[in-house]
Amino acid sequence: MHPVLLIDEVLRIIFDHVDHHPSPPSDLKAFYRLATVCRAWKDPALDYLWSSLVSVDPLLALLPRVSDAPSYIPSDALARFHAYSSRVRNVGQSVGSVPVLKLGPNITHAIAKGNIVLPSLRSVHLVFQDPTRQDFPLDLYLSRSLQCVSVDVGFRASKETDGLRESLHVYLDAVARVSTNLQHLCLRGRLSDRVVNSVACMRELRSLSICGGSQLMPRTLSSIACFPNLEDLRLQLNCPSISDLAEGLGSASSDTALFPSLRALRIRVPPAAAEVFFAHVPQGRLHTVHLESDLKPRSVDSWTPALAILAERAHSSLTDFSFDALTSFCEGFDHALPPKLHITLATLAPLARLAHLRRFALDASVPPDLADADLATLASWWPKIEELVLWSRPVDAFDRPAYFTAAQTRATTPSSLTVLARRCPRLRRLSLPTDVAVLPPPAHPPLVLPSQTALARLTIGCVRTGKTIDPAGLAECIYHAFPALEELEFDCGDETSWADVLERYFGLGGHAAPI
Repeated sequence: MHPVLLIDEVLRIIFDHVDHHPSPPSDLKAFYRLATVCRAWKDPALDYLWSSLVSVDPLLALLPRVSDAPSYIPSDALARFHAYSSRVRNVGQSVGSVPVLKLGPNITHAIAKGNIVLPSLRSVHLVFQDPTRQDFPLDLYLSRSLQCVSVDVGFRASKETDGLRESLHVYLDAVARVSTNLQHLCLRGRLSDRVVNSVACMRELRSLSICGGSQLMPRTLSSIACFPNLEDLRLQLNCPSISDLAEGLGSASSDTALFPSLRALRIRVPPAAAEVFFAHVPQGRLHTVHLESDLKPRSVDSWTPALAILAERAHSSLTDFSFDALTSFCEGFDHALPPKLHITLATLAPLARLAHLRRFALDASVPPDLADADLATLASWWPKIEELVLWSRPVDAFDRPAYFTAAQTRATTPSSLTVLARRCPRLRRLSLPTDVAVLPPPAHPPLVLPSQTALARLTIGCVRTGKTIDPAGLAECIYHAFPALEELEFDCGDETSWADVLERYFGLGGHAAPI
């Protein structure tokens, strides 16, 4: 063996290139074998073998079973346990119908005394498939080295889950106290207000995700807004009142700049709350925003003021913007005067200021009311656009009641493809609702092919198809605009076969359609 392979630092560099994903366990056999090669390789290999666990069960299996254990655990067994527990850096635990191994009395006693069982633990991911189960104390997952915590309690609501929420509140308070270098926190599910408000003390967070049905109190949000290093934030903002939200953020902003490091934001709010929130985001800092509606039936134009404030605050920095303007059709409202759901160019008009936008994605309950001329305007707004996704998912009559379709009188046609090809030279991905039955008349003499060869993926969501289409004409129209496609999809929600269009398009390029 070459002497260089006996150097610990060199070995760890080599081991970094060995697949050591903990699931399935067979992936870890390589490190088990490496640990038996020689004494110099044993410790580095064992570090990698125990670094990431899908649960703590393999670690607890080193101890005598609770039913067989005496009042104390033998010192050699306890020493072996601690020798391996100190190597664990990442652990998950899925709490479901199968119980985890019971903790031995010495470990339970150590946790009760506040001792740390996993001193090197850096990340933990807990999923409570059955939140009524309480098979282990959460304090097992405490560590001064902890940097990432992810907890998913699901969305079941019952009295039996109250105990879990209280335990989670105590655990997060302990994390805030012990793990002072915590960087990332993700909470998902039906969380109690106390659990969510535990976040207020975690000032060193760099990313935070709270996705659940609980209320985020304005004072908690005000505390989060003052976190100095927070770069990535995801919130489902259920506030008790808009006035309280405005007062909370307003009072905090009088003392310091809010969200000073924020770069990426994903937020689910009603329009009025979005207006208040966007007014406090840092000027010229946001790069990515994903805005989601709260599914309440309302006119899409109610979002325009919030979009205007966002554009004013982020017009010099925003490069990626996604807007989910979805509505629940199960809500009660006057069917004779349904809310306006078709997004128009006027709805999006404030976004004209986003000259640096490289990606725009729109997901709405109904297709946008945009004509070919409107697409040309969008292209003039965003000359650097690389991905443009405008409602391509199929919606049938069951999903979209008839009284929401009457307002739409216009649709883009394949003619808009040529305009986008000419005005958007960087466009790599395009999804577009299109009336494929309306083809432009053939040009005489034939037009020269545009030079747009950047587009690799085109998805056409057909809002009107009719009983027949012209496969050859449609294929030629698409090829004239974008001759270098690698993927061409028709997302139409019907039984129409598009094989002829695909075959003809890729035949024009001299190669077979991809399978």
